[in-house]
Amino acid sequence: MKGSVRFAVTLFFVLFLGVSASAGMKLTAVCAGLPEESPSGKALKFFAEKVKEHSGGELEIDPFFGAELGSLTACVEGMAQGTIDIVTTGTSYFSGYVPEIQVFELPYMFQSNEQARKTLDGVPGDEVRKLFTEKGIVLLCYWESGLRHVSNSRSPIRTPEDMKGLKIRTVVSTTQQKTWESFGAIPMAIDMNEVFTALQQGTVDAQENTLAQIVSTKMYEVQKYLSLTGHAYTPMPFGISRLTWEKLNESQKNAVQKASEEARDYQRQLDDESDRDNVQFLKGKGILVEEAPDKMAFAALVEPVYQLFVSQTKSDKYLNMVKDFVGELK
Repeated sequence: MKGSVRFAVTLFFVLFLGVSASAGMKLTAVCAGLPEESPSGKALKFFAEKVKEHSGGELEIDPFFGAELGSLTACVEGMAQGTIDIVTTGTSYFSGYVPEIQVFELPYMFQSNEQARKTLDGVPGDEVRKLFTEKGIVLLCYWESGLRHVSNSRSPIRTPEDMKGLKIRTVVSTTQQKTWESFGAIPMAIDMNEVFTALQQGTVDAQENTLAQIVSTKMYEVQKYLSLTGHAYTPMPFGISRLTWEKLNESQKNAVQKASEEARDYQRQLDDESDRDNVQFLKGKGILVEEAPDKMAFAALVEPVYQLFVSQTKSDKYLNMVKDFVGELK
């Protein structure tokens, strides 16, 4: 059954037949923008299994992937409005509700996945999570896309000089667009579901993403060069509509919360495994990999991005909080 039809059927039962949590409820959950075979897609199916197990069958998850429920922006909006129950996708798509969440994807904020994970699971992550509830979203935990790298069809990228004039796809985020402008590239905001076609048709020359996403979306078919810049880490907030959350009893809430964290840990495990394998996989596909770009040269250019973030949030509270937390990890 097509995704849109499945979704319509689910909405019919929830909205018009009045299925209650106590009698059993089926919840829609989408890994927006990513395919079923990606680490995040596999984790969503794992989440569905764990919710059913922990709730004793009272709750069931109907999982969707990629663009089955619409664009990434539409999915997050649907969750906030209560038409989609659970959504996980990139941080930037949540920034319209809570701009402070962009602090976690500022360029060169983290040097490793481990630093980022400890920060998100610690006090900084908790402080940002609290900001979502009044926006109609209960943020359960943070999944991840992970550290991001640049691929392109033009030439190898070793220094910022190699970025000049490069048309690169970015997410819909002013801080992300400012990042690439600082590096000398020309950012173009394109929804994740449209990136492959944009690269294939030459609308853009480049994109930046995790190795897992580059492989799972087969971007290596339309790109020739990969540079392991590790320029940013992207969490994937895992949220549930507050309207849905308030329908659940305490036992069911605990089941969903526990399952989301177990699936988070499983996803991170899959990400680590794929990162170890994907460089060699991409080399085998003929991709030319620059494994040691000048990260210090790129990092020296990011201060304007940090200042833009401070101006948007009207405070340096979250920037300093994350910097201090990361500093204590080193």
